[in-house]
Amino acid sequence: MREPAHRLIKRSLVWAGVCAGAGAVVLLPDVVLRRPLSPLPLLVGAATFTAALALYGRSWRAADRLGRGIEGARTAVLNLVADQGASVPKTLGPGTPPEVEAMLGSLGLYQDQITRERHAPDHKLLTVLGSLASGVVVITEQGQVSLLNTTARELLGAERARVGTSLFAALSRESVLLAMQKAQRAGRMLESVFERLDGVSLQGRISLLPGDEGAVLIFPPVELDLHRPGVEFDLKLHDVPPVAGPLDLALRLEDLPVIVVDTETTGLDVLTDRIVSIGAVCAHGPRLYKSRLIDDLVDPGVPIPPASTAVHGITDAMVKDARAFPEVWADFQRLAQGRVVVGHNIAFDLTILREECRRHGRPWEDFVFIDTLRLASLLNPAMGRLDLENLAQLYQLDLHGRHTALGDALVTAELFLRMVTRLQMQGFGTLGELLRFHCTEAHDVIAGQKERGWIHTQPERLRP
Repeated sequence: MREPAHRLIKRSLVWAGVCAGAGAVVLLPDVVLRRPLSPLPLLVGAATFTAALALYGRSWRAADRLGRGIEGARTAVLNLVADQGASVPKTLGPGTPPEVEAMLGSLGLYQDQITRERHAPDHKLLTVLGSLASGVVVITEQGQVSLLNTTARELLGAERARVGTSLFAALSRESVLLAMQKAQRAGRMLESVFERLDGVSLQGRISLLPGDEGAVLIFPPVELDLHRPGVEFDLKLHDVPPVAGPLDLALRLEDLPVIVVDTETTGLDVLTDRIVSIGAVCAHGPRLYKSRLIDDLVDPGVPIPPASTAVHGITDAMVKDARAFPEVWADFQRLAQGRVVVGHNIAFDLTILREECRRHGRPWEDFVFIDTLRLASLLNPAMGRLDLENLAQLYQLDLHGRHTALGDALVTAELFLRMVTRLQMQGFGTLGELLRFHCTEAHDVIAGQKERGWIHTQPERLRP
């Protein structure tokens, strides 16, 4: 016979307190021994205790349903404690109380964080890499630098070679891709010659990472005056988002695939001005994936006005050898497939992208989009100026890289993720609910975009 609900909930409260106390006992040796803290026991106890306390005052019938949910959640948590490699379920099946689902979601996020910390690189190994006279560079399959020691940075140029940027800002794309193709055919590390963009040839070796996750480039030892040898890295750049499926109005926001985009242009006239840079980054649910991004200069085919250069810093000389719009657009289309396009005042960017497609004879298909400017006008109605600077200050975001296409896309991505959290707290749970709110309530912003002739409505297939 199942235990009465009120007794079950009382027992759950006691169990949660014991779990929290056990967490404190487990943490104490970590503090004394100066080992990395393991917050899981405390978090399990605190989360379960909070959920149980919130449920206790309900009616007996509701309490019985919630008690069953807590019992199932407790089983899931015990499984996690017994096997930290196990995954926390998002739900316990039909009828799972929302409070229990919220608790499981929080535990899942903390488990992800602990897993990432457990797989973090060994700091002693990083010290060795940083002290090598040989240059070491690790790149993703798309050419992003994920690890770089000081020797390699000096060889490639400190102003061009940085973690998170494209290796093709320092080495010619052709020489790197050719070396990767040869190493793939040979199935082993190969000697190769890499061409710096200033014309200097660098001898080196290349080895591919398993699973097509990128490559390691090693340059011979050189005599350099390195005052502070070290290594920079962000190995999360090798993480890839889940495959984006068909968009649907019922899609939950925690599973929403998006691509956040920004453009830099020769001016603000969408009919005559041209794109000089495109920056984009992908996110899936609450997580940003910097392994999937675009950071490309574009040859506009026309001179860049000095007034525009004063804003974004892009000169005619910088785009002289850049790719033409159709090539960069093809990359963007591949990355945007199955994703919602997000941007700050995205109506401008979408319209000028559409005009560039028309100019170059490329087909255009309307994107499902979300405008953070519209969301800001609804979430922060008392704010005067809704530009990225003011919003970044309000949401406590880092503005590093502002007024570059990728820099603005990254800021907008962080802004959007924080806005989604607020919207979820207000009861918005699906793409359809977000689009309906976003497309019908932001009257002033929509009217301004419509007046300028910018794209302001959603495609028919997903119009809320």
